[in-house]
Parts: sequence; C-alpha cells; structure tokens
Amino acid sequence: MMSTHTPTDEELKNQVIRQALSGDMAGARQTANEITDKRYLRDAWQMMLFVESERGNVQAVKNTILSCPDSSLLSSHFYLELPQLFIKAGDRSGAIEIAKAMGNAGVLPLIGIAAHLAQDGDMLGAHDALAHIEDEDLRAMILRKVIASQPRIQRPGGMNPDEGQAEEDDSLAA
Repeated sequence: MMSTHTPTDEELKNQVIRQALSGDMAGARQTANEITDKRYLRDAWQMMLFVESERGNVQAVKNTILSCPDSSLLSSHFYLELPQLFIKAGDRSGAIEIAKAMGNAGVLPLIGIAAHLAQDGDMLGAHDALAHIEDEDLRAMILRKVIASQPRIQRPGGMNPDEGQAEEDDSLAA
C-alpha cells in the first residue's frame, strides 16, 4: 500500500526555494501556488525574488514581481531597496523598470533612484526616473528638492543663484 503524503506548506516552501536556486522559476511559481499559509507563501515569493535579483536579470525580476498573486507578499525592506541594487550596479534603466513594475510601492524607490543619479551629477537620469511618478505635484516637489540639493557648480547655468546676492549684500554693507 502506497503512502499518499500531502506536503505541508513548509515543505512546499522549501521545494520552491530549491527550485528557484536550481533555476526552475516556472516550477517554483507553480509549487508556490499550492501553498495556503500566507507566512510560507510570503517566504517563497521573497526567496524567488531574491534569487532572481542575485542573478542580476532585470526581466526575471520584473516577471517575478508581476507574476506574484499578491504584492503584499513581496513587501519588505529588501523589496523597496531592490531598484537601488540595480542602480548601484550601474543599470539605471533596469532599476527604473523594476520600480515601475512595483506599482505604487515603486514611487519611493523611483525617488531614491532620482536622488542617487542627481548625486552622481546625472540630472537627465534623475528627470527620467521622476518622469515615471504619476502624481504631478509629488514629481514637481521632488524635482525641486533634487535640483536644490545639487552642488552649486552643477545647477542650471553653472552659477550659484545666491552668488550674486552675496556680493550685493557685501556691497550694501560697505
């Protein structure tokens, strides 16, 4: 007589992890669909996302995000930092694509991407990242902050807007 062992959610989660590590993401997703306990389901999806991010494949990361049945399963500090990992690796477009795939959760990462690019002096990249934020008021406010945080020599026109004012103040005091 054969035993018909039904795997527990923990066993299924472990199987998902093994499948993801071996590169069988389709199998991992299929196995994850059998998990009923949200704690194990969350662990499984986060591990799939982590494995794909470690491989550095932007499209695979996006596919994992978009195929997740409930975006709250991915919600974590790591998830929000994911676009930053790609921007720090030099993949600006990949970072933006991942943040866009994150939906509303991607707004904060897009702001972080813009800040990172602005800090590196890439204002065009910062503008590009912010262009993907739908809320026009938020986008404009962040853009003003990014521009204001630029070193004075990198501001539009190459001048410090306070430079002339400081000279006037000095001359008025004399």
